[in-house]
Amino acid sequence: MKIAPAKLYVAVALCLLLGGLGGWVLAATGMAEEIEGPFVKEEGAEAAFFNALLFVSLLLAGALLLVALTRIRFTLVKALGYLAFFMAAFLVGETYTVACGMDPALATLASLAFALSATFSLALRPLSPLVVLVQIAVGSLTGSVIAAMVPPISLMAMLAAAAAYDAYAVYKGPLKRLLDGIPRDSPSQSEGVEGRGPSPLTPFTVNIGGVALGMGDVVLYGALSSLALLTPTFDVLRMLLVVPSAIAGMGLTLKLLEKRGYAPALPLPISLSLAVYLIYNALRGF
Repeated sequence: MKIAPAKLYVAVALCLLLGGLGGWVLAATGMAEEIEGPFVKEEGAEAAFFNALLFVSLLLAGALLLVALTRIRFTLVKALGYLAFFMAAFLVGETYTVACGMDPALATLASLAFALSATFSLALRPLSPLVVLVQIAVGSLTGSVIAAMVPPISLMAMLAAAAAYDAYAVYKGPLKRLLDGIPRDSPSQSEGVEGRGPSPLTPFTVNIGGVALGMGDVVLYGALSSLALLTPTFDVLRMLLVVPSAIAGMGLTLKLLEKRGYAPALPLPISLSLAVYLIYNALRGF
């Protein structure tokens, strides 16, 4: 397998930079305080444990639903993916246009138009560089929204739990069943191979020159960079240190990819990035 990591590294860096920018916009405009979700906003270990457990439960439920739909008809999986992308694009559009001062009614119309055009473009031209950029933007900015829903300790717990779950899901759990059902020469299993068609798991993946990066990974990279930039205080240097940490983790992930044909994209990048984040804060006395 020929691995072409450069585009993937650029994509990871872009995810982190956009996620940080999105988090800053939400914090600077006060929108972060208005965002609500299914998670507990209280501080403390108990709340962090609950939020992490709830988050992983949602991930597991979604994966099991995909496996169940695959057994019925694979087109249902694709349809669900496009619906999820449409909803994420609409959420991102409305959240950030309102944050930037647009009239709510106009923001809803603009967000609806953006979500429809982005979803149709993804369905028709998943390999287009512009479509890939839109996917990365939607995923990263969704991550910033999720980061605004919970306190920092909960977000760290959620990221760590998601990374652990990702390793289980890809190698032993429901995602392995999905991947094993795809031909070995498809891009979703041959990540890093240039010159192939789009992943059969599009729109759940971002197609980057033959590399299939999960949209869920993009979302969590965005959440990670919001954490690094904004907490416990605003610090650009801390986020800029997290970016190469995540890229280094992705480089190690590609080594696993060469051996297995697929690899979870969260455990190593998230682990290294959180380690750098915690060490930096400890050295700064936070």
